[in-house]
Amino acid sequence: METTVSSSAAFTHSKSTSHAPVQSKFWAMLEFNRFGVIAMLLTVVGCVGGISVAYGAHNELFQIALVAFPTIITLALILAVAPMRLLVWLTGLALVIDLFVLLF
Repeated sequence: METTVSSSAAFTHSKSTSHAPVQSKFWAMLEFNRFGVIAMLLTVVGCVGGISVAYGAHNELFQIALVAFPTIITLALILAVAPMRLLVWLTGLALVIDLFVLLF
């Protein structure tokens, strides 16, 4: 059995990512670390949503629906293994709405 490597296979050119934008590196890093990021997003969205319903929206049905809808959509997309970019944006939207209801 011959175990030598041919010269064409030994020197392959790899695509350099040094010129890639920082944003695409960020999203690629989030996709790579998907399961750790999802655990953090799940904890943050669930806890902040629950706190904002308990203390900010306990009397008004519209405010409860305003808090529950983006929170449940975010949690459903986590279960559906949606792209991380969509999950991060929806988590941000849910947190902004939760904090708005909690503060006002």
